[in-house]
Order: sequence, then C-alpha cells, then structure tokens
Amino acid sequence: MRKPARWLIIIVVYGILLSGCNNSTSVSTLPPTEIASPSNTASPEATGTPIPEPTHTPKPTELPATPTVTASAMPTLAETEPITGSTRTSEVDQMVQVYVPAGKFIMGSDDPEAKRTIAGGRAYPEVPVNTVYLDGYWIDKYEVTNGQYALCVDAGVCKPPFNPASDTRPKYWDNPEFSNYPVIWINWYMAKGYCEWAGRRLPTEAEWEKAARGTDGRRYPWGNEPLSGERANFCDINCNRTIANGKYNDGYTDTAPVGSYPAGASPYGALDMAGNVWEWTGTLIMPYPYDPNDGRENPDVLGERAWRGGPYSNGVWWMRSSVRYRSVQVYWWMNLGFRCAASQ
Repeated sequence: MRKPARWLIIIVVYGILLSGCNNSTSVSTLPPTEIASPSNTASPEATGTPIPEPTHTPKPTELPATPTVTASAMPTLAETEPITGSTRTSEVDQMVQVYVPAGKFIMGSDDPEAKRTIAGGRAYPEVPVNTVYLDGYWIDKYEVTNGQYALCVDAGVCKPPFNPASDTRPKYWDNPEFSNYPVIWINWYMAKGYCEWAGRRLPTEAEWEKAARGTDGRRYPWGNEPLSGERANFCDINCNRTIANGKYNDGYTDTAPVGSYPAGASPYGALDMAGNVWEWTGTLIMPYPYDPNDGRENPDVLGERAWRGGPYSNGVWWMRSSVRYRSVQVYWWMNLGFRCAASQ
C-alpha cells in the first residue's frame, strides 16, 4: 500500500515543474514598444518573428510626440517678403520693377526751400511733415518709354499721345530713335489705362515719395548732396528757357533716355525720380497729413491729381523729392509722363 503512494507523489511534483517551465516568457518575444532601446533589438521582420499586437493604446503622457522642424519647413525671407533691392521684370512690357519694403517713412518737408513762395506757381504745400506707414510694394525702376507705350497702342488698348513731337524734336513719338525715352503728352486716364493693361496701377503719392527718398526724409533721391548734371536732367546750360542754370550740364536740352543718371538712383534703385519728366500719381491732391482713407485715393472722383518728380524744363527747386504739383485728370503736356506700381 505504501509503494503506490510514493509514485503518485513523484508524478505530481514532476507535473508542477513541467508546468512552471512552459509559463516562462523570453525577453526576445516582448513587444518592441516595451524593449528599452530599439537599437539593441533585432527587427521582428528581419528575424521572421511576427509583430505582436499592442496590448493598449499609449497615452500622450506615456509617449510624447517630438516635433521635427526641417530646413524646408521653415519660412524663408523670399517666402515672406522680398528684400530691399529685389527686382523683377514684367512679362507684358519688360519693365524692371524694384521692391520697396513695408514700413514707415517721413513724408513732406519743413525744409526752408519747401516753405518758399512760388510766385504764380501751382506747387502744393509740403507741410506739415508726417510719418506714414506703407505695406511693401513694387514700383517701376524707370519711367514708361515710347517703346513700351507703343505696345499698348498696338494692342488696341491705349490711345497714342496727343502730340507726336517733343519740345525740340518734330518726330518723337513712334520714332525708333527715341524708343527708350519717356512717353509724354499723356493724361491721367491714359496713364492709368496703360498701368492696368500691364497688370499694374499708378503709384499713390505716398508710394511715389517713399520710393524716391527712402525713410530718412532726404531732400533728393541720392541724399542731401547738391544737385549736379550727373544726377538728373533739369533746366541746365542746355535748357532753352530763361531759367536755364549755366552752372550745370546734364547733357540734354530735352528728355533723356530713361536710366541715364545712375548717380541719381533712389535708396531702392529707382531712377529718374528727379528730373526728366513729371510723373502722374493716382492720388487727388489734398492737404497733409496724408490719409489714404480720406477719399484722396478714390479713382472715380474728379479733381486734380498729384504730379511728382520735376521735369527737364524746371529748375533746381523742383527737383526735391517732396515737391508736389497737380492738374486736372484730362491735362497733358510735353513734360508729363508716368511710371507704374504694384502691390504684389
């Protein structure tokens, strides 16, 4: 009776030991998310071991997401705003444009010259000086030329200038010899129509002044240094008027080819913003301080629109970047042209 009891005890103990071995777990079969370091573990696909199903969904606090910022994800300056000095060329008329960045600038002048009374003139007051903020914009580097304007005429959109001659040249318009000279005898509607055809617009008076003189309130586009024949085309020794100033020689009696005076460039690279021809703006002439929301930028209102820049036929006083002149929108003359601008 004792012998069968001993064998029963041995069988029971062996069964317990065997059961304990079968319930053990190997580290190599733990789910990958529970292994201390993936670099120390062979890939389940590489070893042929099936990838186990996760036993729970990790909470954010258990597996925090680590944001990755790559160079391509960071905005670049070119994606936000062009830099000062940037240029681009219009596909419509091949006009080069320069970029004027967003920011404040000094508009107007309390210079003693600005306060001088012009007998019989129509110059508009440049005071009070005011600080104006503008968004970034593009403006033509040059005045629109005869050759460029002819493209719009040939397209059936623009009307030819009112007179084919210039001050001293009987055949100026539609003459290949003067293709790169500023177009003249253009009224405000014609200038506006051209800019719209080219995918641009007339600059506001504020945009024109900032593009001409920068942000520091300078007297001329090039700074505060005196005017010279290398910087602008104005009424110098070659001028056929009584106001001719014999101390200077700019090389021209009449209009000059656009861009002839690189020494007169503005802080943004715009040329001929002093001299050569007057330039239309889109703005109704009104007192300062400048306010774009007071109606002066309404294109549908009749009135006098501002001119800027001074022409070849005027003297030194008129070359200052803050000078304001004006006329009714249907007016045209032999020293009046324009350039365009664009917001984007």
